[in-house]
Amino acid sequence: MAVTTRNNSDKRVIRTKKAIRAALFKIMESKDISSITISELTTLANVNRRTFYTHYNNITDILDETESEIVDAVTAIISHFDSGSLVNSTYTLFLELSKLITEQYGFYFHLMKSDFRGVLVSRMKNVLKASAGKILGHFTITSEEKYVMLMSAFINGGFLNLFLEWNKSGQSVSIETAAKVASVMVDFCVKNVPEITDTLNKTDFTKK
Repeated sequence: MAVTTRNNSDKRVIRTKKAIRAALFKIMESKDISSITISELTTLANVNRRTFYTHYNNITDILDETESEIVDAVTAIISHFDSGSLVNSTYTLFLELSKLITEQYGFYFHLMKSDFRGVLVSRMKNVLKASAGKILGHFTITSEEKYVMLMSAFINGGFLNLFLEWNKSGQSVSIETAAKVASVMVDFCVKNVPEITDTLNKTDFTKK
């Protein structure tokens, strides 16, 4: 009986949060988040203020929670990344990220794509950073550590920015094309780390 009660309670919490989130995104279609009040949000969500404050301290908490869910989901996807097959894995990663956003968080990204919150982008970069570092790890023998760190940041940022720009542009090209560009670019950069390192060591940028 206790288990059933807890499950029912969990389902109610999920339904309540879903209603609050949907109401917020609906209002955000016509109003800036800074001007949205708790009263209008709870009225549209059909919940009382006490219920709202049981789950959130303020409206921003709703976005924070959504972003945390996105980051957790991205982390789970990346955990299956196979650096041994870079092109295929990067291609699949792009497709799975797009599927995640489209099926679960499409409306959120639609609202935020014109002005992505720096916090979300930063958190996603940190998740990808660990993966990129792992991919480049075996190049540390031929590359100086400082180069590997910066190259990792470049590849990581490039992949994420390509994904965000593709979404921001209204997905003007097919997902397959975007995924192909991302996978080939990442593969090219990684495979040429030794050559890039050699060029960096040989080039004297102080000369005109």
